[in-house]
Amino acid sequence: MRKLSLKKEVALQLLRSSSFIFIAINILVAFLGFVRSFAFMKFFDFKELGIITLVSTAAALIGFFQIGLINGGYRIIALQDENLRTKTNNVVFSFFGILLIALVLGSIVGYFLGWFPNVLILIVVNVLGIGILVNNWLTNTLIGGSEFKRLNIANAISASASLLCLILAFYFGLYGALLSLVIQPILFIVLVFTTDNKELPTKFDFDLKHIKYILSFGFIPFISGIFFMLYQQIERWSVNLFLGPEALGQMYLVFLTTTLWILVPTSFLNLFFPKAIKFHTERDLFNFNKIIKLNIIISFLYCITISGIILVLLKPFVGFFFPKHLPYAFLVFLVLPGLIFRTLLDPISLYLNSIVRLKPIFWSDFLSTIIYVLCILFLFLNNSFTLSNFIICFNIYICFKFLYLLFDCLNFRKNKK
Repeated sequence: MRKLSLKKEVALQLLRSSSFIFIAINILVAFLGFVRSFAFMKFFDFKELGIITLVSTAAALIGFFQIGLINGGYRIIALQDENLRTKTNNVVFSFFGILLIALVLGSIVGYFLGWFPNVLILIVVNVLGIGILVNNWLTNTLIGGSEFKRLNIANAISASASLLCLILAFYFGLYGALLSLVIQPILFIVLVFTTDNKELPTKFDFDLKHIKYILSFGFIPFISGIFFMLYQQIERWSVNLFLGPEALGQMYLVFLTTTLWILVPTSFLNLFFPKAIKFHTERDLFNFNKIIKLNIIISFLYCITISGIILVLLKPFVGFFFPKHLPYAFLVFLVLPGLIFRTLLDPISLYLNSIVRLKPIFWSDFLSTIIYVLCILFLFLNNSFTLSNFIICFNIYICFKFLYLLFDCLNFRKNKK
């Protein structure tokens, strides 16, 4: 009988497994996030949208402090060794507990020194930041343990609840909107812990030796993530500084598109990563290479499909539902090349992370961040700060990173032969 093509084989595998449901639920979560974000666009003016963006950005800063434990722990859990899993889980949660105490103490000091005058927003930032960290860790833990059913349920319910809480934005304005953001990660955590106790830490375990072991896998990917978050911080605070919070609100459509764009490719990456690690560890190069090829195919098909949808439907959709944002729809078209390169990076990243070739990832992020900073400096020296130019800088940043890793990967594979 004729062998199935790689595309058909993959499609059948997805349909026969819970992986298909996982992708479907992630699309549902993306859709619910899409509805929530567009509701914000309907309820709030550009300045309030800018504040929501800044709160989310500040909460993301807390991710800087996890130092790579989530990245390295994910790889360890993917090996599916129960003793290592329990040990790693205890160590990671012990670190989160210490981080939470430090944030509370720092917030109290900052409040009395007058650094953080708005207590409610400060609380939202801290709770959202820690909630996102724990949410990410539990997601990785469930994926690494193939607990897709629990993950799907927790994602679907928490995203739906967050959408329902939009009514708070109607009654309480900006603070209601911020509360709806916080509810999603907190409810997700509660649902995971109450459906099974495997993810609950069993004891406080701040084992420095094991932390060092986790970081041997996770520190460089973490540093790479830091550089990406650093780019986001530079971009958004620069827009706020030079163009004002209203300009951040005008870019809200771009931020929303970017967030939704990467969700599905990231879902596939999360599915493939544990398998790729397992196949590479077991020296099963046939299946390892098949996983990488599959990720490449999916990435190309996704970019072509979603780009076409955006080019055809974005303007009519925004013009009908959110006419005040229509003048800024062109910014989404401008960011498409960067989003495409960002997606095509995934198979390269999957390959390099699986074989633990991490230094090129570090250098690509370091150098691309330097180039981005130089671009921003160029805009400053030439007094050329516009939203379009910020997006062009983003495209240059991502394009350089893609080309650096592509050439490194091709050169590495050529020298292996």
